[in-house]
Amino acid sequence: MLKLIANRFALGAVLATLSLSHPIFAQGHLAVIIDDIGYNLALGKRTADLSGDFTLAVLPFTPHGIELAERAHRRGKEIMLHAPMSNRHNYPLGRGGLMSGMQRAEFLAVLRQNIANVPYIKGVNNHMGSQLTEQVEPMRWLMEELKNRQLYFVDSRTSAQTQALIMAEKIQLPSRRRDVFLDDERSSSKIKYQLIRALKLARQRGSAIAIGHPYPETLAELERLQPLLEQYDVQLVKASQLMAPGGAIQQSKGSANIACIAPPINLWPQVWVPIDPFSLDLVLKPLKVAH
Repeated sequence: MLKLIANRFALGAVLATLSLSHPIFAQGHLAVIIDDIGYNLALGKRTADLSGDFTLAVLPFTPHGIELAERAHRRGKEIMLHAPMSNRHNYPLGRGGLMSGMQRAEFLAVLRQNIANVPYIKGVNNHMGSQLTEQVEPMRWLMEELKNRQLYFVDSRTSAQTQALIMAEKIQLPSRRRDVFLDDERSSSKIKYQLIRALKLARQRGSAIAIGHPYPETLAELERLQPLLEQYDVQLVKASQLMAPGGAIQQSKGSANIACIAPPINLWPQVWVPIDPFSLDLVLKPLKVAH
């Protein structure tokens, strides 16, 4: 009996030591994606210069997209293609828009031009897309192309009827959905509230994805993010670090927020003239190899 008690005491001491060095709840991981990069140079530079593993989603064929992608890459950020997709509000997509009604060859030609235009991309998420992401065939074409290029996909969830992750799961494409929009309301207090909500989700579930925009209010809160990460024991990571084949990581089941429907007016250049995405020079230009 004394030997049994001694053994139990020793086991308890070992477990206590392990519990101190290895917390029962593992550290949470949060990816923060900043959309709509490419229109505003000053705010884009401020985003690229953020401290930490932020992910920047760059719109193709924007005035400053390539420059900002290169700057962000030099500063260790991860780059995504923010692919414009047709929406139910008839907002213009500009150059590189993937439209409902496109035939497969046309769809893939535009998609490939978009991918070639933004350097260093590791993945893709949708810009707008409340119409296109609901359609099975275009989402299947998209996911097959991304798998061939070893890119991941994040569904921005601009429609509750999105088919994007269903198609991604069918071919085991690394994919996730966003969990929180940070700046539907552009006030510091609301943005901080959403940040804390994302941190809590990351802590509770192990990981979460938040999406924001290069608004001055959002960037100010992200520049003050480090103390919150420490407070909630969450690590900021690149979006690619949260990917699993077919979206296997647990996803939250909340209803979709309809947001990111168009580039905010203050981020647009003074003059914007859409360019024909099927111009001959682009069609013949060799495609860059995805990194």
